[in-house]
Amino acid sequence: MHEASLAIEVIALLERQRSTLSRITRIVLDIGALGCVDDDALRTALLAALPGTLAEGATIEMHTIPAQARCLQCATVYEPPDRIEPCPHCGSARKQWLSGQSLTLRSVEGESCRA
Repeated sequence: MHEASLAIEVIALLERQRSTLSRITRIVLDIGALGCVDDDALRTALLAALPGTLAEGATIEMHTIPAQARCLQCATVYEPPDRIEPCPHCGSARKQWLSGQSLTLRSVEGESCRA
């Protein structure tokens, strides 16, 4: 389950907020539809990894980002349901991915450090 290693990466990103936040209360993640990430497994891994960190008890919000591609033959932009779906306009398999394949930490909310 690579979601455990993804959770560790997210925690490392969150810990970088120590200079500005005393506590993280909300984490928002964008998960690409073709990113090979199981939302439930990632949530479970994050919940297991958060205790003892700056984000202990934080709300985790996840959004699925649809896959979007541009055909390199005819420039049609479309939302393929999988990685091999050809262009619906011309049938070409050559595409440039525009979205839907990554995991992104969209935002972090928390309590500011008091100087």
